[in-house]
Amino acid sequence: MTGSTWVLWWRDAQGTASLGQLQERLLRGLRATLRGRWSMDTKLYHSPYNFVDHQHLKVSTVNAQPARGTASDQSMYLVVRGHGASRRQYFVLASNRVVVETEPEMESILVRLKNLWTPRQTARIEGYSYEGDDWVIRTGNLMVGTSYKGLIIEINYLPCSNPEQTRELMRELLGMILPADAQIDPNNGVDYRRASLDPFCMTDRHTAYQYVHLFTQSSLL
Repeated sequence: MTGSTWVLWWRDAQGTASLGQLQERLLRGLRATLRGRWSMDTKLYHSPYNFVDHQHLKVSTVNAQPARGTASDQSMYLVVRGHGASRRQYFVLASNRVVVETEPEMESILVRLKNLWTPRQTARIEGYSYEGDDWVIRTGNLMVGTSYKGLIIEINYLPCSNPEQTRELMRELLGMILPADAQIDPNNGVDYRRASLDPFCMTDRHTAYQYVHLFTQSSLL
């Protein structure tokens, strides 16, 4: 994936009804093309060890103290996107200061390392992906464990990878598909420098980092 991505949370969405409302506005209002189903998992693991101290890692010192709702050095998040050949996995760990892409086998390896990394909670998103001339929008219902927690919207503007230059355009797209009274968590305050990521050139690792930031700052995981 290229371009710039914004991940946000529709807190008071009403499940299938809200998902259908978005689909109607995307297909008829914005003339989007339905690309198919979309899903994503974010899994929280906990370790009795301090990851940074144990591995002697050198991590970014920008805002090194965990803020409210951020992960500890004993927490790790596995973000799984896509299916089959397009499946991608990202680990976000060490107080959200390390983001790495991994091979698909890592998930099964974690099962064998259950004494080191214990699964705690899973957030699952299921919905649809839509495509316009120069953007892709993904929408899906969010389940944390067995509890419904609203709806996730992911906007991907393809021509530009600088989030500072694309946010207003993505706000306009969002305003075209959301009800005026929707309660939105815009996932503000994402500091990519904390994870040694370039704040002006987004990659798939930035997107994975956004999801973990949203789930931690909102105390969803």
